[in-house]
Amino acid sequence: MPHSLAADYWEKRKDILYYQAFRILTQNLSKGVTSMIDVGSGACPYLDWFPHVKERTSLDIAQPYVAEGIESIAADFLEWQPERKYQIITCLQVIEHIPRADLFAKKLLSLGGTVIVSVPYKWPAGKTAGHVQDPVDEEKMLQWFKREPNYSYVCREIEADVSRLIHVYERNKDQWRSLKQRQNIRLKRRKEREEQAKQQSQAQ
Repeated sequence: MPHSLAADYWEKRKDILYYQAFRILTQNLSKGVTSMIDVGSGACPYLDWFPHVKERTSLDIAQPYVAEGIESIAADFLEWQPERKYQIITCLQVIEHIPRADLFAKKLLSLGGTVIVSVPYKWPAGKTAGHVQDPVDEEKMLQWFKREPNYSYVCREIEADVSRLIHVYERNKDQWRSLKQRQNIRLKRRKEREEQAKQQSQAQ
């Protein structure tokens, strides 16, 4: 996609509602994070939303996002051999295009950190060009990722009658329904670890 077409594509889509949900989630989940990668960027500037993350990488088979402070990698994700792990992995509206979505999902999880994924939610098969996995729902995501997400959110758009499914996969298995609940769970886990450490110290 030429640069001018990519810019026009983004300009028409930048106010889509699910982007706002993704941005809120990722800004919270990336606090204190130093590395992240966006897989299948399609020249979209998602990574610009997270300048607090020191090392940001865009990977796309044809047109990774190119900007100051962004490492751009043009590669087929399934063939790409990463030399490192990442703390945040994002992948928006990509997996529905992939014939071997199970392998794609497995590799996303292998990159090391928190994976944030969005897919079209229950879009009819054959309606959208390039989509080989429609309709996608929670059951199909479970088949691909082989585990339940920590967080699941269906975002219904306002300007069009379509929805998108956002899933978050963390290294732990704690499930949460809001960022506030996640914070409370993390505080509880930290107190439990501190109490356990205190008991072990007293036992010595």
